Amino acid sequence: MLLFYARKIFKLPALYGDGDTMKAVILAGGFGTRLRPLSSTRPKPMIPVLGKPNLQYILEALEKVPEIDEVILSVHYMRGEIREFIDEKMADYPKEIRFVNDPMPLETGGALKNVEEYVSDDFLVIYGDVFTNFDYRELIKAHEENDGLITVAATKVYDPERFGVLEMDESGKVLHFEEKPKRPKTNLVDAGIYVVNKKVLEEIPKGKEVYFEREVLPRFVERGQVYAYRMPKGTYWVDLGTPEDFFYAHQIALDEMARENGYFYIAESAEVPEDVEIQGPVYIDEGVKVGHGVKIKAYSYIGPNTVIEDKAYIKRSILIGNDIIKERAELKDTILGEGVVVGRNVIIKENAVVGDYAKIKDDLVIYGAKILPWKKVEEYEAYIKIKLDPTKVRPGQYPDRCPLGLPECIYKKFKAIAGEKPPCDECIENQWLF
Repeated sequence: MLLFYARKIFKLPALYGDGDTMKAVILAGGFGTRLRPLSSTRPKPMIPVLGKPNLQYILEALEKVPEIDEVILSVHYMRGEIREFIDEKMADYPKEIRFVNDPMPLETGGALKNVEEYVSDDFLVIYGDVFTNFDYRELIKAHEENDGLITVAATKVYDPERFGVLEMDESGKVLHFEEKPKRPKTNLVDAGIYVVNKKVLEEIPKGKEVYFEREVLPRFVERGQVYAYRMPKGTYWVDLGTPEDFFYAHQIALDEMARENGYFYIAESAEVPEDVEIQGPVYIDEGVKVGHGVKIKAYSYIGPNTVIEDKAYIKRSILIGNDIIKERAELKDTILGEGVVVGRNVIIKENAVVGDYAKIKDDLVIYGAKILPWKKVEEYEAYIKIKLDPTKVRPGQYPDRCPLGLPECIYKKFKAIAGEKPPCDECIENQWLF
């Protein structure tokens, strides 16, 4: 095991005896493959919501939990980015922070085994991609009141087949647990937050890839040693696993902002002319410069130091920061990474995701594609995810009209894929623009 360092600035005054303190482990080592291209240039816990990394939200919530005296960050992928963030942005954090490096991808169970020597008795576990306002003290209290070795935070979702689904009795004991079932029996799922007894780690092999939720948790459920605590009504929870989840987290955050601070927020250093039309909820961050005649519609976030030129149109879009949107460009249901340049008259729609520092040439239309970081897009090269009739469309030919209804300048460049093997099945599945 490689231990980077432990940093201790100062501790809050002790409110509890030494025997009542515990460690919090944040699992921050995953690759975030489903979040690409956003996670191609940043670790998943550093994915920002309203300009703040999710890891910061977690640390700020833990700061309010007096039982926690130390936070352990289990890291692997792009760990230097996380350490730099802690050093620069969280230097005044009042609890001890320890970095533990996984020397190889160990998955969730293996990563917990790797921190075994730094925890004692019960400890809190939080997945680094969980965006929530849940009060961790409630789970700690629930664990103290049951006789289980694991207490799981549970929440209701509309798509339980994506998560670990559990069934519990009136006492909270988990009777059945299944990871990503095809036919879930309930919509109550594992929220990726646990209190775990150290005895559980004794059954995890060291230095091996082990999935906590697939291999460890079901074993202890069978023994009757797992309890669940249902998150109270009004608690929001998002697994930041996909770009769609990223959108949803911003929707929640913008709704929260609207309830607390009004329908839109414009930072003091932002420059927004009076003729700019804003329909909230909208958040315009520090250093943003907006041109004349711009329209910014609901559920949009404009990240720091972004420049939006005259007559641009933005709706339900997330601009992470330092982006340049040239005049008359249109963004709808779009995510832009950092430092993206969008050319004049460009249209980007339909859940497109543009990686950091990509450049989109003038007059292009992009529907639902994922663009890799640093890509220079000069023509529409994407394989579009549609079903083509092979009897009507042949390789090297263009359809009479674009199946998606794109403008003429685009469909003339449409590349029929019937009868051709694409370069990579994953590229077709994800609609990469490469």
